[in-house]
Amino acid sequence: MRVKNVRYHILRDYNKEKVIVDDRSADGISPEMRENYVAFTCLLAVPDEGIVYCGITAYNGDILHAFDPETKKFRSLGYRAVAEKFEVKVHRSLAAARDGSIYGATACLHDVSRRREAPGGAIFRLAPRTRQIEKLAIPCRYDYIQTITLDAERRLIYGLTYPVFKFFVYHLDTGVVEDYDYIGSITHISALDDAGRFWGTWHNTQHYLFSYDPTTRTINWTRNRLPGAERDANRMYPGAGPVDVMINGGDGYLYIGSTGGALYRLDPRKAQAEWLGKPNPAARMPGLTVWRDALLLGVVGDENTSQVFVYDRDKKSFHNLGPIIADNGLGIYRTHDLALVDEKTLYIAETDVPGRSGYLWECTLET
Repeated sequence: MRVKNVRYHILRDYNKEKVIVDDRSADGISPEMRENYVAFTCLLAVPDEGIVYCGITAYNGDILHAFDPETKKFRSLGYRAVAEKFEVKVHRSLAAARDGSIYGATACLHDVSRRREAPGGAIFRLAPRTRQIEKLAIPCRYDYIQTITLDAERRLIYGLTYPVFKFFVYHLDTGVVEDYDYIGSITHISALDDAGRFWGTWHNTQHYLFSYDPTTRTINWTRNRLPGAERDANRMYPGAGPVDVMINGGDGYLYIGSTGGALYRLDPRKAQAEWLGKPNPAARMPGLTVWRDALLLGVVGDENTSQVFVYDRDKKSFHNLGPIIADNGLGIYRTHDLALVDEKTLYIAETDVPGRSGYLWECTLET
């Protein structure tokens, strides 16, 4: 198995030294950067539509696009028309419901000095067929939403906020918000176990695991955590926990990629995580998905070191499929998410590139 035919697709390209200012809201940067700088932060493949939905960073509010894998063309979904100026990205917040709706949430980049000017991140819905955008709620005033997890069966959206790390549950049918306020830690993306419980991390230094039971509407605050949680915390941004990605493996376990680049298996019945190993010495593991039943497909690495890998759950072994480098020698800088559109075609989101916009990367998985 290996990666081949690596290429990248450019939405808009800002090719100057990245501007770093204290206030990175839309009115704190140059007009050129406002209109042209983008980064890809989350991906959602909907095979029935032949579309990859792309959540991006864009200071002009145009933060949601559709990419057609056949034509290789991007199409704006028009979020700019409903955006307020502090909504500058969709971070790890896209999910598909059973009725064809797409749900998402908006994130921010402004600093704390602007906090009380900003209304807070919104949960939004793209309607089936028309893909008209409807804002549903601002669950937590002032705070923006870094990540959501959809419970399609119970019609719940779980969310974690930034810059204050809060946990909330949004009921789609009633509009009720359960706001559990500050929990001290945040995952890059969470998951549900087979019992429908949401899993995340809490505590600002220990980053313990917790689970929320939607049946009883109660939280189990465990004192268990990932091995190396303290070491791997703060790699994404100050205060963030060690969980880079979390998925339901379909075998009774949750699988976690850590910001330190390690893979773990979480037993939700015991709330205990087992270290499975590292594909290579690099840090970060922001993307993971089930592939071909017994395999887990993922991306690992950061700052031009990214690789695609496979973990064989039956053999308990890693296989490196190769680096994410195009034919012209350009490599992906920082991976942030992945999406499989079919068994052989993988898309990868790129973000935080010094000196240019991020691109949408594509590669073929040869077996």
